Amino acid sequence: MGKRLVAMLGAVLMGGMAGLGVPCVSAQALRAPTDVESSHEMAEATVLKVFSAKEGKHEFMAYLVKWKDSEVIVSDPLDRSRFRIGDEISFMVQKVTVGSRDHRANLLSFMLLPSQDAVSPVEQKRWMRLAGGDLDAAENEVERLFALGPAAKNALRKGETEKARTLAKELERLTPKYKDWDNGNEVQDANQVLGRIALAEGDVAEAKKRLLASADSKGSPQMNSFGPNMQLAKELLAKGEKVVVIEYFELCGKFWKSDRGKLTAWTKAVHKGKTPDFGPNLGY
Repeated sequence: MGKRLVAMLGAVLMGGMAGLGVPCVSAQALRAPTDVESSHEMAEATVLKVFSAKEGKHEFMAYLVKWKDSEVIVSDPLDRSRFRIGDEISFMVQKVTVGSRDHRANLLSFMLLPSQDAVSPVEQKRWMRLAGGDLDAAENEVERLFALGPAAKNALRKGETEKARTLAKELERLTPKYKDWDNGNEVQDANQVLGRIALAEGDVAEAKKRLLASADSKGSPQMNSFGPNMQLAKELLAKGEKVVVIEYFELCGKFWKSDRGKLTAWTKAVHKGKTPDFGPNLGY
């Protein structure tokens, strides 16, 4: 398996789960509104049923398996597999807890892993480091690109403002160079980090610009399923910036089709002068 594919899979599995909570960004301190805890384990199971769909050039592939005492769906985000009923597959079980003290969400997801023959245990550990934002694990520019988003958010969470700014700008510079399905995550991460820094430094106009820019994409597997990050939107609402947040919701609606009515409900709440309960979307 190529190095780029390995990094891509790591980004799918974990890239979208890093939070944007920040203990301190600048002279205007920001407390982390969201805690993000993540763990994972490897598992193997027999395929019980195959799910597939195709629309134009876009394809979907997933498998029904028995995990512990439950039947679960293992998704193949890269659509590279073609397993059949009875085949043994390896997959990752990821457990993520996001939310504030008053509102926490415990998420469980199942993602297909490359076969043991395709990727060694050492290589699996390396792409897990990449997905977690460890830039030292990158062996080329493409792999560095996939690690930059989590790295920038990690720096922001630790209060390392200048490091976060530098990494986010590098991410912004590299993103147009590699056109692929992950661009939505990269666009969001760069602009959300830079927007939160700008807002903490008192530049509301720049923060508003960055909020809209973070949704200027076709989305990504994570954004299209779980939705985009709402932390910067929430912070702008606290500043009374209702118009730009509603415009942001409209942009998100272009790729987040499976929002289950959340964008409509949030828009109504903002019109009434309320701050929506964004729940897990504060941590994506």
